Amino acid sequence: MQVDPDNRLVADTLEAEWNNKLRALKEAHEEYERQRQTDSHLIEEKEKKEIIALATDFPGLWNNPQTSHQDKKRIVRYLLEDVTVTKAMGRSILVQVRFKGGATKTLQVPAPKPATELFVTSMKIIDRIDTLLDSCHDSAVARVLNAEG
Repeated sequence: MQVDPDNRLVADTLEAEWNNKLRALKEAHEEYERQRQTDSHLIEEKEKKEIIALATDFPGLWNNPQTSHQDKKRIVRYLLEDVTVTKAMGRSILVQVRFKGGATKTLQVPAPKPATELFVTSMKIIDRIDTLLDSCHDSAVARVLNAEG
């Protein structure tokens, strides 16, 4: 492109500024690449092996007493996209898990017993209470049962 001789000074100034910006951009790219290469060597081979071992032994990591609840929550957030829980036929629950990578897993697990079944007093204890009530007051029955454990 030809520049009008009257505007040659302006064109030279703009060209010089443009070349300076291109040089600065090139230097920034080179610095970025140098830093990226340096950062990639920050993780030593031993640490890489430890990270891979953690990934291959997930139950060991999860059940480790040193893994805090906060870390477990963070792990779940990194791995899971969402979980859908629905009541299935009979006494079971359908759990559909969608992972961050797009994989899915469907599980069918038994539903927990209702509270009315969980906290039922056994017939053996009821018979013992009936026997004690024949000869004791309520407070004495309570003391005997507490003493027996």
